[in-house]
Amino acid sequence: MIAGLGALVRRGVGQPIARPVAADDAAFLARKGAAKIAFRVLRRSVEMAASGQRRQERERIDSAWRRVLWIHAEAPQIGDALLDLAPRSLLIEHGLEIDLMAPAAAAALFAGDRGFGRVFVDEAAIEPARYDAVIADSRSWKALAAKRLHLPALPWVSIKGDYLGYDYHRGLLATRRIAELLGATLDDAAERWHSRQKLLVGEPVVATRSGRVALALGGVRAERSYAHWPEVAAQLSGRGVERFVLLGSANGEAAAAAVMARLRDSGADVLDLVARTDLHGSRRAIGEADVIACADGGLMHLALATPTPVVALFDAGIDPAWRLPLDFDGLALRSVERNVSAIDAARVTAAVLSARR
Repeated sequence: MIAGLGALVRRGVGQPIARPVAADDAAFLARKGAAKIAFRVLRRSVEMAASGQRRQERERIDSAWRRVLWIHAEAPQIGDALLDLAPRSLLIEHGLEIDLMAPAAAAALFAGDRGFGRVFVDEAAIEPARYDAVIADSRSWKALAAKRLHLPALPWVSIKGDYLGYDYHRGLLATRRIAELLGATLDDAAERWHSRQKLLVGEPVVATRSGRVALALGGVRAERSYAHWPEVAAQLSGRGVERFVLLGSANGEAAAAAVMARLRDSGADVLDLVARTDLHGSRRAIGEADVIACADGGLMHLALATPTPVVALFDAGIDPAWRLPLDFDGLALRSVERNVSAIDAARVTAAVLSARR
């Protein structure tokens, strides 16, 4: 019984690749406990057996497959999607055509992406005859829901299998997993490219050096929402920065107002795009900036899909190695507390000036 429990736990916290990536797997096990992890893996096994999908699962991408549907159902956040879906470039290199079904925010982000054929949200749009196989996030009930209903007989592969970890380098794990499924060997340069956040929408974003410093404001979680942007903006203005662009969704409007008030008498040219543009507009604005400063979140990952240098802020609970590309161009600052606002404004200012070119 204990040996069986151990095997289930290893499946839950063991990455399904030969070379594991940076992760907090040991801490995750300590937080959740062996019994809970084992139960979740066992439940998946029972669900798989009941659904009949175990017989269709493969551990290799067949060379005869030409068109696959990637069902990205488990991680609706923009940052997670940019990492999880990064190695579509590797599949394309091996001659596969990929359609994407994803939650609304991710589908909107990847609409028109040259890495995908069709991008859609509604599973009613699935055309079973169109596909040779399916890529699923994992073996979970949620990840396989649309496949069970619409594509029950198709073979499929998963990215994570039974791995339950959350804080890990998602792009690198997905890249190594797909490489193994393809039977491909990647050199360091190929692994860096395929694992990094990327968007293949419209013309490539080219850094134009507009002279603006971009600040990404707001955030969903308090501990990852930086509170000192007005002080940073004032310090940058005092060090000769004359042009700014403010980015973020509606939860950044109060911070934008505070920055504008702080810079009101400075003569700075401030372009406030907070809650005034979509993700693609934000991406273009980032590409036109000299540098962007942002806390860990969706806009940080969007910025990492551009050539603009990034100053990335992390709270103590997040290792930058779980989030940043292997060829990161910028500076990472990590708080000593589980609150990104514990990073002193002067440190952020200095990092922005250092990264600015």
